[in-house]
Amino acid sequence: MKVEVTSTISGYNFTFPDDKLQVSVSRTRVHTDGKITGDIRIILGKDKQEEPSFNFNFSSAQTRKQLIKSLDEKYPDWSWLGVVDEICRQVQALAMQGESSTVIKPTTTGAKHPGYYVEPIVMKGVPTVIYGDKGTNKTTLALTLMGLIACGINDSLTGLHASCSGKVGLLDWENNAELTDYTLSRLVDGGTLPYFELPYLRCNQPLADDIERIGRFLYENEIDVVMIDSLGQAAGSDRFDSAGKGSALRFFEAMRQFNLTSIIIGQNAKDDTGKRSIYGSTFFTYYARNIFRLQAGKHQDNEDEMLVALIHEESNFSKKYQPLGLRLAYTESTISVTSEVVSISQFLDRANQTKELLEFLKSGAKSVKAVSDYLNASANGTRVLLSRLKSRGIVVSLGAGMWGLKVDDDQSQF
Repeated sequence: MKVEVTSTISGYNFTFPDDKLQVSVSRTRVHTDGKITGDIRIILGKDKQEEPSFNFNFSSAQTRKQLIKSLDEKYPDWSWLGVVDEICRQVQALAMQGESSTVIKPTTTGAKHPGYYVEPIVMKGVPTVIYGDKGTNKTTLALTLMGLIACGINDSLTGLHASCSGKVGLLDWENNAELTDYTLSRLVDGGTLPYFELPYLRCNQPLADDIERIGRFLYENEIDVVMIDSLGQAAGSDRFDSAGKGSALRFFEAMRQFNLTSIIIGQNAKDDTGKRSIYGSTFFTYYARNIFRLQAGKHQDNEDEMLVALIHEESNFSKKYQPLGLRLAYTESTISVTSEVVSISQFLDRANQTKELLEFLKSGAKSVKAVSDYLNASANGTRVLLSRLKSRGIVVSLGAGMWGLKVDDDQSQF
């Protein structure tokens, strides 16, 4: 049987020229038990009569017989046995085949880094997750990064610079085009970014379930860097259980098919020890190759401004960089984002503040003022922290306002 087969983003198109028949198979998926499923759409004849699409198990002989019987009854002039058998045979073979292999030849003259769009945040070919508490301006920062990349800006008041330019696009599960336009317009009017146009697609279904439509958007706009807002909804679940694991795996599997650089917005989770992580399945963390936490400063003196730090937490292909400080200033019509020198102590919660203090005291006894300056905390707050740690037997007062770590033999450490 003569048939032409072309690959699509998530499946294959079959054209039977002799019979003027087209069959589209999308969202193909190989399950852990070896079953192969996908959605089928049939277009018949010169007038292109289209059947409603349906999900199909290509590995099941029973469902194959049922489909042939149904089509024979509806369209008796077509040879459905040969058509369905050929499609099932090819889908199973192609789906199991996967990508072709290659040979990696390590260089002996110095390894070449993949490079950045914006160093150290947006690495080429890598999914970067920026997560944090609600209200820390994750989306605003991501839109700023998109503008820097789109315009190729290498001199910015943000302190962030595009190493090279690229075409950008936004997949939005959180807001709508009007709200995004409002934020982007304020960034432009505030002098943070020059004017640029942002291809935008509002999404409702999980990415893996809408991969064909999303794929067309990305390829038609020749997108190099895609922003995803936000991870939980794009994956279809932010749960911590096995359902969340499956959604996370499907999300990253779909992202690999696009083979693009991505900036992904995530939410914040906190465990019993105060440690923060990306909200949802641990696979969100495992498969993100570059992770930054966006955190607001502990003391915000002006409601029209916010000081934030972008803290580099994980990276597979680079060192961990020092925190990047940004100050955002707002009006009803503008947002300006400027670089700000920050110390990590300005953003520490209690658990991390204690850890930083203990590291500081390892070098010897310190005065209250020295501790206060190091933590960027008030003198009274520093005394409260030291007193609490003293009651727990972790630090000791040495007199004359000096403090040190308590050691095993109950002698203070100098």
